[in-house]
Amino acid sequence: MNWIPSLITSAAIVVAFSALVVIDSGDFALAAKLIMICLILDGLDGITARKLKMSTNFGAELDTFLDQLAYGVVPAFLVYTLLSPYYPALGWALAIVTVLSGSARLARFRVVDPARGEKGYLGMPITVNAGWVAMFVFMTESGFVEDPRFQLTGGFLGWGVWMISLIFLILQVSTVRYRKPTKTPLMFFAGIVAVLLLFTRVDVAFLSALLLTVYGVYYALISPWMPGQRSKVAAKRQA
Repeated sequence: MNWIPSLITSAAIVVAFSALVVIDSGDFALAAKLIMICLILDGLDGITARKLKMSTNFGAELDTFLDQLAYGVVPAFLVYTLLSPYYPALGWALAIVTVLSGSARLARFRVVDPARGEKGYLGMPITVNAGWVAMFVFMTESGFVEDPRFQLTGGFLGWGVWMISLIFLILQVSTVRYRKPTKTPLMFFAGIVAVLLLFTRVDVAFLSALLLTVYGVYYALISPWMPGQRSKVAAKRQA
């Protein structure tokens, strides 16, 4: 039965590869939703392994490869494919930084964190930037907002999203400590609901995506400095 968590991880890898295929076909909104499905499956495999006491070294390594593919390579390819027709150099540069930052983040994670994030993270998790990019791509590609200024290939919104994404990529390799966002079952359940809502009516899906981006900003830029959060993470690491 110890194959169950790895089966879930493998399913997430299939979804991540499918996202690459979908990006190549030009359906950026669907690709964004598939990235979020990977996030849910990635959370489920860890929960399953812990609850059933089926954690293995193989499963942990497989999960790392999923992280690199789903939250490093896929978002990078999405950014490049989206921006390259308008800003080839910017699209290439941002994609390269996304892959390199993610690779460095995961390499350090394997070396310095034997608890695999259960006691908090050194540097922002790679999943946050992936979700941020995915949800803004989804919102701009959903067609819910018809204002021509609401797009990621220029203008105030576009440059703002990419600047924040760059900040996230820097935080991934920083020494800022973060708590594990899915440690609380209620938070993980809320995340599942939010992702499932992306597959409903466009107005509901847009609102869900917007809330996910707001939470991403809170988690990345505000939560590490909230009163009590730094001490909680430090206490967990000493436990």
